[in-house]
Amino acid sequence: MQPILITTSLSKTYPLPNKGRLEVLKDIDLIVRRGEFVAIVGPSGVGKSTLLHIIGALDRPTSGSVEIDGDLIFDFSDRELAAYRNRAIGFVFQFHHLLPEFSALENVMMPALIGGESMQQARRRAMHLLRLVGVEHREAHRPSELSGGEQQRVAVARALMNDPKLILADEPSGNLDRQSAQDLHQLLFDLSRNEGRTIIVVTHNLELARQADRVVALRDGRIVEDTINAA
Repeated sequence: MQPILITTSLSKTYPLPNKGRLEVLKDIDLIVRRGEFVAIVGPSGVGKSTLLHIIGALDRPTSGSVEIDGDLIFDFSDRELAAYRNRAIGFVFQFHHLLPEFSALENVMMPALIGGESMQQARRRAMHLLRLVGVEHREAHRPSELSGGEQQRVAVARALMNDPKLILADEPSGNLDRQSAQDLHQLLFDLSRNEGRTIIVVTHNLELARQADRVVALRDGRIVEDTINAA
């Protein structure tokens, strides 16, 4: 499999009020191949979410580079980067971040409409994705009318809307009951294995990590282990 993501000497430092600095990421070199399911694990505060946010172009690194499918994304201007992020990256967060005033269908359509797609085309693809994740019968319901598991399935459909190069998930099942979490994990695995989606998940859930293709462990802002799970 060809690499779809390459990070090189990736570092992130934040200034502190006392004029010191906090090094959150230190020289991260990571290669993810097309179609891989990668779990990023480690204790709280080691930089997992920061790494995911930089890979997803939500934040810029202090130094180093991120290459996605041949594009050095931090060579882009902020405006270009925002357009690229909408087009190439799908996000699933612990708290679904669905827009409360819109229906499930409208939430899924939103990335395509932002990207300039027609209402008709966006609606057709959004309905297909709601069927794919198993909540097409809830298309007219607002987030407050959905269960936690249903909300996350809608969030997954939204992440797929623009056919992204990467799906990035930050503790996607951290706010769900055990059965809903297992169902969501299975959905993500199916997307990776049946559709060839490249998925990177930050998680504390060891059950989810054990089922991933690879487990990347962070400690003190560095990769300390990169393990391929047995098939």
